[in-house]
Amino acid sequence: MGEIKEAELPGLGKKYVVRLDSGDRFTVVIYDEGNRELFCFAPEEEEPLCSVTLTDQEARQVGSIIGGAFYQPKLLEKLESAIAELHIEWLKIAPNAPLAGKSIGDLSLRKKYGVNIVAVIEDAGKGKKRTAAINPGPGYVFTPGQTVIAAARRDALEEFERMVSVEGG
Repeated sequence: MGEIKEAELPGLGKKYVVRLDSGDRFTVVIYDEGNRELFCFAPEEEEPLCSVTLTDQEARQVGSIIGGAFYQPKLLEKLESAIAELHIEWLKIAPNAPLAGKSIGDLSLRKKYGVNIVAVIEDAGKGKKRTAAINPGPGYVFTPGQTVIAAARRDALEEFERMVSVEGG
């Protein structure tokens, strides 16, 4: 990933300038009322090539799509993104994983490990995915084959990954 610069826009919101490894860059302005404006720039150009304005809900939907909440590329077993020290991973539960058949509460994921489960996605057949749970509670029970989206510090996610894999932890 390239570089992200953040700036306060007093009375308006925040501005993020994202410079990609390719040299392209885009700017995202998040207004306090929720709307977002995106501006795409070619390398070394000052004028945007294009821009788009999104409502808060549209921006969240597009963010979920880009983040892989609805579709995980087939070539990727595991996706990871990191913001500061917060890491987010998409992990598929192996058939004999130690956490299969146990609930979030049984495992004390948040209290014991500092792992937060953002969502659980299941295979709906015919290559489609469906969201089984968003922000599931302590009673939610994991089953093999599900993809778990978890957020935590790197070390906590490594321990959680062992619970999701066949080898166990």
